[in-house]
Amino acid sequence: MKKRAELSYGPGAIGLTAVIALAASMAGYAGRASDSVPYSTPEGITLIDVTKIYDSSTDQFMWRRLGDENAKPLYTFDQDMKSGKSACTDECAKEFPPFVADKQAKPSGDWSLVSRDKGVKQWAYQGKPLYRYSGEDPDGAPVAGSTATAVAENPEWRDPGSKIYSPKTGWKRAAFTPEKTMTVPSGIALQSLAIANGFGFVDAMTGRTIYAAPASKKLSSDWMPVYAPGLGLPVGDFSIVGRADGTRQWAYRKQNLYTFRGDYSAGDASGMFGEKGLQAALVYRNFHPSNIVINVLPGRGPLMMTADGKSVYTQARYNLQYGGRETRTGYSIPYNFAKAVGTRGCVDECTQRWIPVAAPNDSQASGFWEVAMRADGTRQWAYKGSPLYTYVDDKEPGDIGGNNRHVIVYGDPEGKVSLAVTAGNNAGASRAMQAGSGFYWHLASLFY
Repeated sequence: MKKRAELSYGPGAIGLTAVIALAASMAGYAGRASDSVPYSTPEGITLIDVTKIYDSSTDQFMWRRLGDENAKPLYTFDQDMKSGKSACTDECAKEFPPFVADKQAKPSGDWSLVSRDKGVKQWAYQGKPLYRYSGEDPDGAPVAGSTATAVAENPEWRDPGSKIYSPKTGWKRAAFTPEKTMTVPSGIALQSLAIANGFGFVDAMTGRTIYAAPASKKLSSDWMPVYAPGLGLPVGDFSIVGRADGTRQWAYRKQNLYTFRGDYSAGDASGMFGEKGLQAALVYRNFHPSNIVINVLPGRGPLMMTADGKSVYTQARYNLQYGGRETRTGYSIPYNFAKAVGTRGCVDECTQRWIPVAAPNDSQASGFWEVAMRADGTRQWAYKGSPLYTYVDDKEPGDIGGNNRHVIVYGDPEGKVSLAVTAGNNAGASRAMQAGSGFYWHLASLFY
C-alpha cells in the first residue's frame, strides 16, 4: 500500500525558496509528531458533509457520512448487528455489494475487516460491515417545495436511516461518528479541526482547540492548562497531572493539554504556528496530498496553497448570498453543489488562467479528498467535492488575485458551457438559487 503524505504547514510571507524549504522541513516534523495518530479513513473511503439547504444562501451542517472513492454512499445493514457478522449474502449481496478491502488493507482505530467467503475481506466501521448499493442512491433531498421552516423541523435530515437517505428498509447510510467510541472527560469534546487536519479535542464550552505538549515543555502564559476538577478521575486515555501551584491538569496519552490565548474563535488553531513542538490534540489525522500546504501569512491565513506557494481556489456556480463572504465562515459550498459543477465548469480557455491542481496517477481518494477525472483524462485533486485550481496571475506566496472573481456565462453557440451547470436545478430551492449568471471563484475554505 502506498504511503500517504502528511499535511505540511508553511511559514509566513517570505521568499519562495524559503517557503518551499521551510514547508518541507515542517512537513517532516509534523509527520514525526503524528505518526502514532491513526487516519480518519483508510484509502479509498471518503468523508462527506451532509448539509441542509435553506431557501436562501444558508446551509447547515447536519452529520458526516462515509463514501467510496467516488463519494457514493456506503450503507450498514440492521440485521448485521443481530448476527455479529455480515448477514447480507446471495441475492442480498447482489443488491448491496459488500465494500471489499484491498488485500494489503489493515485494521486501524474504528476500522476493522470482516471475513467473507473465499478469503474476501470487507471493511467495517465501528463493528458495522459496509456496503454499496447497486441501484440509484436516494439523493437525500427534501420533497420539492419544502420551506426552510419545514426542512428545519424535519428530523429526517438528522437520521441516516430515514427514507430520504435509505434505499430500503433496514439499511442506513453509514455515518462517521468518532465521538461514539471515544470516552472524554466532562468539558472536553471531539470535533473536526480542519486547520489541524484531523479530528481532535476542543473546550466544550468555547470550542477552542486543545493542544498537547510534553510534560517537560516550558510554555509562556499564553498557554492555559486544561484544568481537571478537584474530584475528577482518569477516564479512557485521559489522566490527571498535578501542577506546582496545586491545581490539576488533564493529560491525553501522557501529553499535557492546553488552550491558546491567540485562538479567538472556535476552530482556530493558531497555536500550531506559534510554538514549535506543539500540535493539536488529535484522535484521528486526515489524509492530505503532498503537494498542498497550509500557510499562515500576515493579514491572510490560514490559506490552502500548493507547495510552490500558489494560493488554491474553488469554483462554484452562482448563488445569491448577502454579505460576509470574507468573514471566517462566510463562504461555503454545499457538497452536492460542488459535485454538480465538478470539472465541467472550467474547460478549454478557462484552464489557461485557472490551472487544475494535478493529482498523480497513483493518487487515491481518502477522507475529504477525491480524485476528479477531467475530460482530457488528466486527474485533479478535489476537496470536499470542489476541484482545486491555482490562478495564473498569482506570482508570489500570499497573492490572492483570483479571489472573489465572477465569470458571467450566457451560453455559447458551440454548447461548450452548459447553463445547467451554472444555475443548477435544486428542487425546493428559491428562484435565486435556480438561476444565475455564471461562476464564482473563491479561495479554498478551511472552515466549511
